[in-house]
Amino acid sequence: MMRLSEPARLAALGLDFVLIAGLIAWCGWLPGLLLSLPLLTPVPGLLRRRSYTAAWATMLLVLYVGGLVAEGVAVPGRRGIGTALSVVAALEFVSLVLFVRLSARERGQQQAL
Repeated sequence: MMRLSEPARLAALGLDFVLIAGLIAWCGWLPGLLLSLPLLTPVPGLLRRRSYTAAWATMLLVLYVGGLVAEGVAVPGRRGIGTALSVVAALEFVSLVLFVRLSARERGQQQAL
């Protein structure tokens, strides 16, 4: 049986690394690294397929989506990259929510068998 939660988890991991790379490219090496350090904290749990980690990582991403949208609106010269990074963060949020919901459904189906 194919696990549907696995593509969502892999998408979340990939988007997390894209967001980290985008922040480093946008802000510079040291400020971007400091800004993206909180994004590294859920990586070990996501590699271990822990849905609890994905659940609290969604709360972390809300801050990034809001901050990037605000930066894109406040500084007209940074509107394009701010919007692009906020879309990446929003897509990561959606993939994490899908991973949590689908993995809970799969656990329920396994227990029913």
